[in-house]
Amino acid sequence: MTTEAPMPVHDVNTDFRPLITPRSIAVIGASDDPGKLSGRPVGNMKKYGYTGQIYPVNPTRTVVQGLPSYRDVREIEGDVDVAVIVSPAALVLDAVRGCAEKGVKFALITASGFAEAGADGAALEQELRAIVAGSPMRVIGPNCLGMIGIRDAAIATFAGVFESGEPLKAGNVAFVSQSGAFGTFMLGDLDALAVGMSHYINTGNELDVTVAEVLEGLVQEDDIHALLAYFEGVSGGQRLLSAAREAHRRDKPIVAVKSGRSEAGARAAASHTASLTGDDTVFDQIMREVGVTRVFSQEALLDAAQVFDAQRRPRGRRLTVLSMSGGGAVMAADTASDHGLEVAPWQPEWQERLAAVIPAFASPRNPVDLTGSMITDPSLMRSALSTALENPDTDMVVIVVGNADSFADPVIEAVSELYATTDRPIAVSWTGGTGEPRRRLRELGIPCYTDPTRAVAALGALTNFALRRPLPQPERPADVDVDGARAVITAARAAGRATLDEAEATALISAYGIPTARSVIATTPEEAAAAITPGDRVVVKLLSSIITHKSDVGGVRLGLTSPEQVAEAAAEILDIGRRHGENSPRVLVQQMVSGDAELMLGAQMDASFGPVVVVGLGGIFVEVLADTRIAAAPTDAQHARHLFDSLQAAALLHGVRGRPALDVDAAAQAAERLSWLIADLGDEIGEIDINPLLARESGVTAVDALVVLR
Repeated sequence: MTTEAPMPVHDVNTDFRPLITPRSIAVIGASDDPGKLSGRPVGNMKKYGYTGQIYPVNPTRTVVQGLPSYRDVREIEGDVDVAVIVSPAALVLDAVRGCAEKGVKFALITASGFAEAGADGAALEQELRAIVAGSPMRVIGPNCLGMIGIRDAAIATFAGVFESGEPLKAGNVAFVSQSGAFGTFMLGDLDALAVGMSHYINTGNELDVTVAEVLEGLVQEDDIHALLAYFEGVSGGQRLLSAAREAHRRDKPIVAVKSGRSEAGARAAASHTASLTGDDTVFDQIMREVGVTRVFSQEALLDAAQVFDAQRRPRGRRLTVLSMSGGGAVMAADTASDHGLEVAPWQPEWQERLAAVIPAFASPRNPVDLTGSMITDPSLMRSALSTALENPDTDMVVIVVGNADSFADPVIEAVSELYATTDRPIAVSWTGGTGEPRRRLRELGIPCYTDPTRAVAALGALTNFALRRPLPQPERPADVDVDGARAVITAARAAGRATLDEAEATALISAYGIPTARSVIATTPEEAAAAITPGDRVVVKLLSSIITHKSDVGGVRLGLTSPEQVAEAAAEILDIGRRHGENSPRVLVQQMVSGDAELMLGAQMDASFGPVVVVGLGGIFVEVLADTRIAAAPTDAQHARHLFDSLQAAALLHGVRGRPALDVDAAAQAAERLSWLIADLGDEIGEIDINPLLARESGVTAVDALVVLR
């Protein structure tokens, strides 16, 4: 499970509008020289036309870059929405105190030398944390590059992204990054791709404000249509879930890169922004649940940004490939399969219609190979694309061309004119040449790439978002016994134990309506023998709170049918318990339940995302198989069913080689109930493991459970 970075100072619902559209910006430590790093914020805001109030703060000057300067932020008469502190780390604490006393709404700290710089820096950051905790002011950073409001030129940063002297293209895509330099590299590339940006905000060490919180604020803005995010660690995963769910409801994509997946990457992240990264699987699966598009490279983030910036949604997964290269068409089709898209041959009627407008030696199937004839007859693209868009079996189109500068004009004209007649996504792969056709298409708002596989992968990401699953709608089952479950935990704590024995664990999950096997506790072989009735088949288990895996020490006997067998097994297991430190060993005599497959359910309080539930294949090889799915808790039975159906070995659940189909719905209902248990009692419970959960054609039964308290 994920390991959480230090929690932000404030865990409150903040109005982020003063940051997103600031009416006034103070620059603390502002230089009179716009060429210096500390002079850039004032210089760039003046140059690019920020219409709000700019307040330079410099104790040694009365005028900075032609504007009145203040010795101290507290001397400013008007309100200050944002203060960007470009002073060295040694001066930051006093500057932050001044901002807090002034009532600044957001303070951006650019200085490094805090938690990312070792023990001394961490101590300095703790002092800073104490100052911030005593104020309603929110702080971004330290060790951040600040923020840019592209549309209103609110440039509270010294980042070099404006070195070209040209303004960035304004639009409806916002980018929030934990890394400053990486983020501005990306911002420059996004501008080069003609992706219109609204904001860039860098959170740095996240002493207070996190990427997740900024996303929460941005998603509320009606004129922001897509969000990009870069994480090195996740602080306050619940806020991220909140932002993602709201984005899901508003049909606003969040495209995210999270680094630190490997051990080396995690070390680099820790040294860079003092983040702690943990089990990447939790992040990956929970983000998929809430509709976040996760990508794994800078290139993939840029590619996805293009198709999401176009604000189109495919209605299905059917991709038409129009290519002047057979090889390019095959690459596109292969990539489509990898990303869940369908490149199926057109219906005969539509093949005939296409064949009538392309050369006889071209292929009217799908992928459509227009061949090199486009070189001498560029009108082929107009005819083929027009037919493709008329075909009701086309949900989206990818066009593959290359080295086509000599006939670029008619192709671009055809694509752009037909693009304007449809709401279906179209992406172009234009390989080779000068690159000018790509630039022109992007300026027209048409996603364009150098590689057909990248174009198709981007369309795959767009399609997965457009056809995303609905959010779970959890409703607590009416028959759960919260008080009864809590009483089990209270009794165990009173006995000084942090791990429940199996009888207690069974009582706990039974209180939430999870089916369990009938069982009896015994302290002697005689009591154990009395627990079996004629016709029973039972299992005898060591009942222990200190031995979590009973089978590893020989503490389980299966298939017993007589009192004598039970008594003998109990005697042996009680002796095993004594040898392993149990002063008063006990056994559990449990009805032996049959099942056609062993599943597992688990629940845990993840350090970042809070309560999560896990489903998968169970039994003694659960860790070896590692075939599990994770969801935020609580969840509903429909989503739990989806988790089971998405297992790698899901076919085993539905009946193979003459085996019966299992009652997956019953397993999903058990997972739903377990998700409510960890959601309700996560303040008491660290983890729950139900393994195995025996599944049959009708019903499921939990026959073993482990519960570790917090």
